[in-house]
Amino acid sequence: MLELILGLTRAFLANTGQICTLILRFYHNRLIVQEPKLFRMDISSNIKYGCPMEVSHEEVVQAAKQAYAHDFILALPEGYKTVVDNSLLSGGQKQRIAIARAILREPRILILDEATSALDAESEHYVKGVMRSAHNGSKRTVIVIAHRLSTIQAADRIVVMDGGKIIEMGSHTELIQKDGLYSRLVKRQADAFA
Repeated sequence: MLELILGLTRAFLANTGQICTLILRFYHNRLIVQEPKLFRMDISSNIKYGCPMEVSHEEVVQAAKQAYAHDFILALPEGYKTVVDNSLLSGGQKQRIAIARAILREPRILILDEATSALDAESEHYVKGVMRSAHNGSKRTVIVIAHRLSTIQAADRIVVMDGGKIIEMGSHTELIQKDGLYSRLVKRQADAFA
């Protein structure tokens, strides 16, 4: 397993779920998955759900702001007291609630597992903002597991995996210059959108 250096964002491009499975065992309460679940309760309670410590409403609001969820929450009929479940909010809104839930726990490591794969462009933009703000000014490592390369291009370090093995590591620019698997995948995805 790679040594995790606090304060860096790491991105994993994995063709297998092996690293996810290993991480899930140890970091399940710091993990934001592709399709997070909300419980039939108000938004504030959904954000606090499972938090091992007592938290104030102000702390819930701060976590929601860091997750870019505060504005859409305030636009709901009863704000933070609006009762929700899995059907009321969009995929991007549920993602941001799940991210606020994880941020509230003040994790040293935050893991986003395919957190943008099913999102529209606007929601992906917000979640990318969360990735940046989740570690800026903190000693938090953010690990992003993604197949959508646009999600990870701004990461401090990208780890490319193939067949369960690390085959490349570096920044987006460094990996493009290496002209390896990552570079080929970036070109392939760019061609697909052209």
